[in-house]
Order: sequence, then structure tokens, then C-alpha cells
Amino acid sequence: MPRDDPDRPPFYLIVADYDRGVFAVEGPMTNDRPWQSAAREARSRHRKVACGPTGPDRDALAAEYRREHRLAGVPPGSIVRPQP
Repeated sequence: MPRDDPDRPPFYLIVADYDRGVFAVEGPMTNDRPWQSAAREARSRHRKVACGPTGPDRDALAAEYRREHRLAGVPPGSIVRPQP
């Protein structure tokens, strides 16, 4: 679910590409709508891209996601990029 309340603390977002078997940790951010939109666009082009989960700690989020999903990490912006 998009979070765009500027009063909320910044968070990090997992963006996963299941076609390539990789994920990226994006952020910090207070609004994930641009990322959700970019992932939706990728899915409309038949890519298996998903956003989420989110968390306050980049390293903990990445470690947990890697352990649970057995995907490789890639640099931020490597999977999708939101439109300005």
C-alpha cells in the first residue's frame, strides 16, 4: 500500500525482478507511489516485477529478503526507475 505521508519517517522498499532472480533496496523515501507505478508499467510489459516489503533499516530489510527469497541483490535503480 502506498505511503505518502511526509510526517512518517523515511523507509526503504524492496523491488524484485523474478525474471532475473534479483532484488534492489530503494530509498529512503516517504512515498512509494512512483516505484509502484514503475513496477506496474514493467508488469504491463510482461515482466515479473514486484514492490514490497518495506522497512526502516536498509541492511536488515535486504538480509531478511535475501534469506527468505533466495534472490541476489543489485544496485538501486537496476530493476525499474520511476518517471520524474
